[in-house]
Amino acid sequence: MNKIRLNQYFNLKEFECPCCHRVMLSEILLEKLFRLRFKLGKPVLINSGFRCEAYNYKVKGSKGSYHMLGLAADICVPETILSDLYQVVLQLNFTGIGFYEKKNFLHLDVRPGKLFEWRE
Repeated sequence: MNKIRLNQYFNLKEFECPCCHRVMLSEILLEKLFRLRFKLGKPVLINSGFRCEAYNYKVKGSKGSYHMLGLAADICVPETILSDLYQVVLQLNFTGIGFYEKKNFLHLDVRPGKLFEWRE
C-alpha cells in the first residue's frame, strides 16, 4: 500500500503514518522538499510525515501538530551538518522550521503565515 512514486525523489510511503498507514500530504510541502533534494544533490530522508491523532499523541507531538494536516515533515540528510542543512532550508521559504540538534533532524512545515522557528 502507498507504494506510489510521487516524483524521482519521493514515494508516498515515506510520508505515511506508521500506525494506520494513512497519508495526507500538501503539494506545497512536497514541492519544497523536491526543491531541497534537487538543491542538495543527495537524499533527504523523511523521519516523520503524516501522523494520525493517536500516533501524534504516542510520540508526544503538539496538539495542533502540522503533521496531522499533512503540512509537515521531519527530515535528515546523511553526511550533512545540520546547521548547513538549515541554511539551505532557509532559502526555500518553509514557514515552520524546528532545529533539533540533539536528535539531528529538522522539522519543516508549510503553515500559513510568516516564518516561525524554534530550537530544541
